[in-house]
Amino acid sequence: MTVRTALVTDSTSNLYPELAAERHIYMAPLYVIWGEEAYKDGVDITDAELFERLSASDEIPKTSQVSPQDFVTLFEQAREAENADEIVCAVISSELSGTYASAIQAKEIVNFPVHVIDTRQTSWALGFSMLAAAEARDNGASPAEIVEIIRSVSTHTLLTFTIESLEYLHRGGRIGNASRLLGSALNIKPVLDVTDGLVNTVDKVRTRKRALTHLLKVAADRAAGHSVVRLAVIHGGCPDEGQFVLDQGIEQLQPRENYLSYVTAVLGVHTGPGAVGVIVEWSA
Repeated sequence: MTVRTALVTDSTSNLYPELAAERHIYMAPLYVIWGEEAYKDGVDITDAELFERLSASDEIPKTSQVSPQDFVTLFEQAREAENADEIVCAVISSELSGTYASAIQAKEIVNFPVHVIDTRQTSWALGFSMLAAAEARDNGASPAEIVEIIRSVSTHTLLTFTIESLEYLHRGGRIGNASRLLGSALNIKPVLDVTDGLVNTVDKVRTRKRALTHLLKVAADRAAGHSVVRLAVIHGGCPDEGQFVLDQGIEQLQPRENYLSYVTAVLGVHTGPGAVGVIVEWSA
């Protein structure tokens, strides 16, 4: 008998709401905390609104993980909506958020099987694994097989990005070994990535334009010798630069699928305005 599987992830996955709905992927929103107000990522505050407000405000908001109860509610909703037997839930790196711990707690509360995966990724690097999971589910894969596909895709996906200021990462405590760049000359543009679930320094260049082109070089080097399955570019309120990088990336990498979007609101709190990122998934 085929085991029916429902798929759950979190809002940092960058999946468009309509794409998530089309692929039957359920997303648990993290929270943006601004003063006394808590906003659900992508529900109460959009990505565009976050960057507009960040640019105009001296106050840097905080973020909060998905709560265990939020996951319990979503697990139950997804199971009922999909008439599922089991849940596969893949989330943002546990090094960047407590969301994984919340999902594990929720797993112990519900009375049906839930498989929780710490992808050690975020943004489209998480979203791509969920798209692969949806393909596998639609092709009849078992929950255990879907888990392995998510783990596999997570290991051949890269998120690399550049930001205008390290201050947002530093204040949010998500800076990893990029802390060694603090205090560098103001004209230094850092190129960062997420490796082993943490933000790390890849390089530093002198100009914004070099940083943007270097993102594609990093992605191309990592994917060298493999075909590119999916490519995404994210931006923090600079769509023209995002489109430029995407166009260059399509030409250079020739991905099967491509996406352009804002940095999600929760991630935008930590990257600040002006961030641009490249996410690439290559074949195994």
